[in-house]
Amino acid sequence: MSENRISIELSSDLVEQVKGLIDQIEEKLPFLLSLTSDERNSFPKLNRENELFVEETIRAAESHKEVLPSYIHTDEMAKDLELFQQLSRIMIRLNHVHSKVKDTMHIAGAEALATALVTNNMFQIAAKMGVDGMESVSAKLSELFDSGSGQ
Repeated sequence: MSENRISIELSSDLVEQVKGLIDQIEEKLPFLLSLTSDERNSFPKLNRENELFVEETIRAAESHKEVLPSYIHTDEMAKDLELFQQLSRIMIRLNHVHSKVKDTMHIAGAEALATALVTNNMFQIAAKMGVDGMESVSAKLSELFDSGSGQ
């Protein structure tokens, strides 16, 4: 077996506290939206290259308001850009935490599965050796592994 890279026990209280903190983030940002996949694909994507374009367009529009129709609201464009930039800074932090949670889950899951596979092999050997009760344990674990692993 490989090195045990993580051995942590989270209390249910701590898990609930963290979930509560995530709830607080959502409460602080009640305007957050959820899009369908189709909606997400239908909107243009703002990125660093075209963010500069939007910034310059705002500056140009503010300098040349006389050529723009009244239905162009550059103040709203500026607010949207500012929100995008603020949420981008938040997203960087959230992505960092998300990545660490995901990687830690991966390691913990891999360690649990690797140990379960070795343990299952021991039960199979015990069943082949005729150890009392191991045939049913081995059969049940094999059935669960076959139905859940796709291997």
